[in-house]
Amino acid sequence: MTILRTGIDGLYFDYGPAAAHTAGCPRAGTDVWEVTRHQYASYSGDRTEVTIRLACHDCGAVHFERSGHELATENTHASQIGYASKPDRVAGLWLWPGPRIWPGDDRGPASYLITAAKDRPRRPEHVLGRVAWSLGRRGGIRWSAGLGCGPGGGVLTASGQTWTSRRAAVAWVAQHAEPPAPAGAAVPHDCAGGCVAVPGRKCAGGECWRDASPAGGSR
Repeated sequence: MTILRTGIDGLYFDYGPAAAHTAGCPRAGTDVWEVTRHQYASYSGDRTEVTIRLACHDCGAVHFERSGHELATENTHASQIGYASKPDRVAGLWLWPGPRIWPGDDRGPASYLITAAKDRPRRPEHVLGRVAWSLGRRGGIRWSAGLGCGPGGGVLTASGQTWTSRRAAVAWVAQHAEPPAPAGAAVPHDCAGGCVAVPGRKCAGGECWRDASPAGGSR
């Protein structure tokens, strides 16, 4: 029997909550979530995994379900993975946290995406830059910074220096970042190592143009 041929009883009574909101959340007791989907395929094409993410931007509850070789589920919180957290305002910019190095790490998120507007970044083009911390030679925290958002979460231009404070690293981004492209505008990107907009595409001259609109692609 296919999913669409499930009987009326099954459609109404056989489904239960996938996750729970935290106590005090305005959505507690409901099944209202931001639901998004990610599909991964192995290079050889012989393995495919689909991950469904349920996130609440009010209480920070996040639930993952991955199907593939076997079903796996995980419940976590925005305070641990960053996503679904409220952004920080630093040096006139908005910082969106990533995950901690390990759960409960009291040093906080290991990196932040930076935007000019208080709108959650949905595409790499929305990101002005990124700051991240690492341990220095003497064991202290040093902050690095970079501009843009490259493949795999990297940056397009690194600062080449580090700072002792997150604010100083963000200030470097604020000073050197170009204003984000308006919706629908075409923005250039370096494709010398292979097209970053369309995997497998060979770009003439090592550079092509990508439409910044949500439905855009290379051209």
